[in-house]
Amino acid sequence: MIPHHLRKRWLPVAFVILLALAVFAHSTHSTALGPFYAQPSPLPLGPPGEVVRVQPIADPPDGSRGWKLLYLSQSYTGARTALSGLLFVPPTPPPPGGRDIVAVTHGTVGVAPKCAVSNGTAYWPHIDGLAQFLRAGDAVVVPDYQGLGTSGPHPYLVGDAEATSTLDAVRAAGLFAPAHAGTRFVVWGASQGGQAALFTGQEARAYAPDLKLVGVAAAAPATDLEQLFKINRDGTFGRILSAYTLDTWSQVYPQLHLDQVLTRLAQPVVRRLSAICIGADNGPIAAAVVSLALKVSYLRRLPWDLEPWKQLLALNTPGAAKIPAPVLITQGDADKLVRPAVTAAFAELLCAKGETIDYRTYPGVDHIRAGPDTAPDVARWIANRFAGAKAPTTCAGR
Repeated sequence: MIPHHLRKRWLPVAFVILLALAVFAHSTHSTALGPFYAQPSPLPLGPPGEVVRVQPIADPPDGSRGWKLLYLSQSYTGARTALSGLLFVPPTPPPPGGRDIVAVTHGTVGVAPKCAVSNGTAYWPHIDGLAQFLRAGDAVVVPDYQGLGTSGPHPYLVGDAEATSTLDAVRAAGLFAPAHAGTRFVVWGASQGGQAALFTGQEARAYAPDLKLVGVAAAAPATDLEQLFKINRDGTFGRILSAYTLDTWSQVYPQLHLDQVLTRLAQPVVRRLSAICIGADNGPIAAAVVSLALKVSYLRRLPWDLEPWKQLLALNTPGAAKIPAPVLITQGDADKLVRPAVTAAFAELLCAKGETIDYRTYPGVDHIRAGPDTAPDVARWIANRFAGAKAPTTCAGR
């Protein structure tokens, strides 16, 4: 029983948490995704990227043919698995040697399997630059990432897992005969997708030497994860990203446990939040409610001050390995989630390592608009990479 002198403090807290759980119960109800996403058992033999299941899209975006693909890849555990994604190509004849490929790595949509961007048609208008890439004759592949579509957990903001799913999606596009795609590609994404794009660039040479990376583009990328979580600890979206990370990492990394960092009261709230897709119908409502619930002191210990959490935040911060291709980084100066100073420091770090970096800032652009508002410039930059033009750089002295 709560002592009388504490009731005024704790009854509003309890009400907020009960309200949050009620919203969660409503917002997380959904039907199964269907047999397309089921893992074949046993998995067929074949190389990473081999397509094991295809579903044509009856009403693809204008100016395209489209498919949902299930392709062979590698889990974050190292085991063989099958992952899902989208593939779009223009109806025009392919050039000699096959179409160039743009891999679009998407931003945060949630961490539950039902949040997959290939699940339904709602995400297609949000594939930044899709129309421009199709007009240029490119194939566009959009990986769901592991645990989205196919069974979880989703390794949210785990860089090497995002890179593996993306590189094998590019392979799948090249191996899928109707796409007439080659092996030359660019990877482009915003926010979480920006981090995924940077890690894909870092790991392309070692993991997929059969592919030819010609460029990496990232808008408002999640770079310094420790700073990202520190700065956004008390913001609505920051708490949601923290909850996604804490819950999924506690499943992906066996050395991590929620009770290392979360209060007992916060743990069920965080777990239920992980069932919400923030792009779904009532996702924003649930996000607002959970923001109120997590205003309670939900962290027992700060992850960025506690091992092994601190070490893993550093491990999943891009920049440790060189990207063997030009890099474009775009950043809105009104971004309150991924702060311009953090992104600028990251671009300077890559410059100091001798990489070819083109860093561009956009007045008045916030985090939500970072992808769509910079996509036209990104599409032109990508077209120039495929054309073999010399890449521009904003690194001093070059």
